[in-house]
Amino acid sequence: MNDDYKACLREHGLKSTKARNGVLDILSRETSVVTVETVYAALLEQGCKVNFSTVYRILEMFTERKLTEKIFLPDEGKYGFSLRRPGHTHRLICLQCHKVVDLAHCPLSDYEKEVAQKTQFDIVGHNLELYGYCPECKKGR
Repeated sequence: MNDDYKACLREHGLKSTKARNGVLDILSRETSVVTVETVYAALLEQGCKVNFSTVYRILEMFTERKLTEKIFLPDEGKYGFSLRRPGHTHRLICLQCHKVVDLAHCPLSDYEKEVAQKTQFDIVGHNLELYGYCPECKKGR
């Protein structure tokens, strides 16, 4: 497997295994949020003999170690995963194809300060995900 994947896993305190490298490879080629089922099917297609439960545990472990992000897909009523992007990001997520578009500007910084002042909370972060249909999927609707 790719030495970059081994190094990446090591940086996150994980041992390099064939299954983990395979999951990382699939996620690195995706531009959309993928479900456990999608990752599992792709691994089987590549000839990797792995259990569904193993893929699920790997994705959960990657999320705990901040390697992936777990994103709720309201149209399917389940979660998907994508590689964590560096820095502070907000995103648009297509409900049909699960394409992810990062938003460059954070529209919540002023609001966050206002809420902190009003509530006396020490706010340490936030998450913004907007759901809709990308231009390609809108055409087919």
